[in-house]
Amino acid sequence: MDEMRMIRGFLEEPQPSAEVVAEGRRRLAEEPPRHRVRTRRRLWGGLTELGAAAAAIALAVGLTGGPASPKHDEPVRPLTARQVLLTAADKAEARPVGRYWHTHVISSEGYHVGRGDYMIFGARHEVDQWIARSMKDPDVFRSRFAAAVPQTAADRAAWKKAGSPSTWRVRSNGQPLTQSAKSEPWDLVRTPPAQKRAQKAEERAQRRLEAAFEKRCGKHCQPPPPPPTDKQREAMAGDPQALEKYLLRSAGGSGALLGAAGQFLLDPSSPQLRSAVFRVLAGEPGVRNLGTSRDSLGRPAIVLADRTTQNGNVYDSELLLDPATYVPLGTQLVLVQGNGGRRVAPSPGMPPAQSGGLETKGMKPGAIAHSEIYVTMGWTNTAYGG
Repeated sequence: MDEMRMIRGFLEEPQPSAEVVAEGRRRLAEEPPRHRVRTRRRLWGGLTELGAAAAAIALAVGLTGGPASPKHDEPVRPLTARQVLLTAADKAEARPVGRYWHTHVISSEGYHVGRGDYMIFGARHEVDQWIARSMKDPDVFRSRFAAAVPQTAADRAAWKKAGSPSTWRVRSNGQPLTQSAKSEPWDLVRTPPAQKRAQKAEERAQRRLEAAFEKRCGKHCQPPPPPPTDKQREAMAGDPQALEKYLLRSAGGSGALLGAAGQFLLDPSSPQLRSAVFRVLAGEPGVRNLGTSRDSLGRPAIVLADRTTQNGNVYDSELLLDPATYVPLGTQLVLVQGNGGRRVAPSPGMPPAQSGGLETKGMKPGAIAHSEIYVTMGWTNTAYGG
């Protein structure tokens, strides 16, 4: 007997799709025997075993919302940048603090290699640090210059085709610069509690001197504002206008607000302040969700971008988020349109490799001009174990 005709006879509805039928059969097969018997008695009374099967399929139709045709299904729309950032804000606020703020960051400049026509990450400064939340615990700071590497798989293939050189001659700020494929050894600095207290006292004294100088100077000079204290930073969690103003100023007029936010988030901060940063970004016009990609370490990432023009070059300033946790994975400046290497006046607040606009010569759209990858960023209760 045709099971599908029985279903139509019982329900007097159009034929369900093959996917719905398969789902009904799967549920029937997985259902424990006792529950299956009770279902038959309750729904259909004295139906035959075949009728019970038809009833189970009909039940699946009801549970899946009816036999709507896939042709009329609404397409799944990707999240907007605002939705992504508000989700990141909620997740950040729910994340607990720990004993140490641990960040491991690799900052790189993008250089074009003429011989072979490919891009490398150079001037790779790697910093790994543990900042204790308590003045009773030591801080640990490690740093090194890491090996230069090709940017993408295509760049690596071009590098191999060029003979896999171990050094590169590139240009930085209009001057020749040599990059090496060999990493330097790590430097390690431990700051015990007594030294931390002394440093804090020096910082307070320096701030007093700067305040006195600014008062005497008045309107005749405008020194750059000092970085905010920990207390001033945390106060911005409850003052989104002050936070937005600070981030815009940190961007140096470049419009690369996402990059400035990434830098701000690298410093120790409460869950409330981190959430506030994402909420400020959610209200900024021009931020787009470019979808998912992978960072230079191969990790999946949600890519948010805002457009910026510097030294005649057009870039996307990008913020990368982990799609599972929404924790930032880094920032990068991606070339959209180069200026052809014309010499122009440097722009304030730009990374060193972008000043003068010379280093984009030879770069193709999509090349990464500047990158900061966050290998690790967050609170932890685990101290440095090296």
